[in-house]
Amino acid sequence: MKIRLGLVLMLACGLGLAGCASGGGGSGGGAATGPSTPGGEALAQGERPRQTENTRAAQRYLNAGDDADEPGEARVHFEQALTSAMAAIAEDGRNPLAHRQAALANLALEDYSAAGTHFDHAAELRPIYEFEDQGIRERAWIDLYGRASPLVSAGDYEAAVPIFENANAIYSERPEAMVTLAQIQASLGNHDSALENIASALAIINSDKINEMDSTTAASWREQVEIMPTLRAQIFNAAGRFEEAVEAFRGLVAADPDDLISARNLAGILIQMGDEEGAFAEYEKLMARSDLAAADFYTIGVGYYTGSDYTRASQAFEEAATRNVNDRDALEMWARSLQLDSAYMAVPAVGDRWMELDPFSQAGYLVMAQAVNQNGDDQRARDLIAAIDELVVQVGDLQITRFAEGGARVSGSVGNKTLDQGTTVTFTFTFYAPSGDPMGTVTQQVTVGAADMNEVFQVEYSTAEQVGGYGYTLSVG
Repeated sequence: MKIRLGLVLMLACGLGLAGCASGGGGSGGGAATGPSTPGGEALAQGERPRQTENTRAAQRYLNAGDDADEPGEARVHFEQALTSAMAAIAEDGRNPLAHRQAALANLALEDYSAAGTHFDHAAELRPIYEFEDQGIRERAWIDLYGRASPLVSAGDYEAAVPIFENANAIYSERPEAMVTLAQIQASLGNHDSALENIASALAIINSDKINEMDSTTAASWREQVEIMPTLRAQIFNAAGRFEEAVEAFRGLVAADPDDLISARNLAGILIQMGDEEGAFAEYEKLMARSDLAAADFYTIGVGYYTGSDYTRASQAFEEAATRNVNDRDALEMWARSLQLDSAYMAVPAVGDRWMELDPFSQAGYLVMAQAVNQNGDDQRARDLIAAIDELVVQVGDLQITRFAEGGARVSGSVGNKTLDQGTTVTFTFTFYAPSGDPMGTVTQQVTVGAADMNEVFQVEYSTAEQVGGYGYTLSVG
């Protein structure tokens, strides 16, 4: 990147600040004229910029680099400018002009971290520099943000990260790059970095800086950071910092009692922490709501099941399977909960629905066999055990992931029981609407391994509609 330093500095001077010097940051010897703004006299205080042989040399090289037509030639001049500026700092570390020249040289050399550090030092020593250089720094930020944004759009997040980090290093008074970085770093599992960017973005939004922005920009900033508190809570959870996650989600629920996802997450984390009493109290509040969907009931059921409250788990899974008639996953968990709750008489009706959708589930046959045996139906128990022995494969680990935009993915495994290694089995998955009406089918072939080995698979069904449930049939060969 070739930076026309003179042009940028002129733009910065156009912000209404007197005393800007082209390229070098002021002449040596005398005090610079203060800005003609309220409080300008105070801003002009601090260390005087002092011209030395090294600062004069640095300025000559900066000007030469700015005037050079070839990138290679410009780089040589900027490297020489940096060498001279660093020599000036070595002889007098409190000369703000030397730090400013080092900042400009580093900026031209695209060492944004070093440039930002020297700009900051220069401003600390001479506060007016902060205002004079703001335009330079923000323009560099805009350039970097523009470079990174297409990478994000293309999904190349890892390539975008260092560019956004450079943007923040050169100018830390805008939250946009911080917001994007927080989301990228969270998705990459870089939790500490994500949290740091969230804190920095929120600090800007909650400061007086936002009052300096036009109404459109201020509104955009506020909109962008709306997701930050929720993202922060999710990151705490993903990082295993459960106590902080609970506190964060409690704050979200207190701020918005209608926030169903945060309420579910709060209860789920409490279960993970082993705080069953606290989790069950949150689940009770959830069960009393009138706006729950099938997925909400399923999640609540899993929470109760994990906490060994099988009665209430059964109730939640029943609600899920009522709303999504052919939800195989909900039916399995409902049947398992009933069995663990010793509600054996209720198991067969639910188990039959499960097995109709999942006919090669050895676990399903076992749950059913145990229940009917407890009910005194010895003949059906024997038939179910015999059916297990006749299975050529067993299907397990089935789980559906529904996509928000419609469609779903089903993952699972096939375990070989009696087939020759290398035999192909063919699944035909049928996907259902919440009402139970079929939506469409997908075929998937799996080659089985040796006996007692499992082969994993997944299948996707594309549709713009929401999927309620699924089932499959299986053929050999």
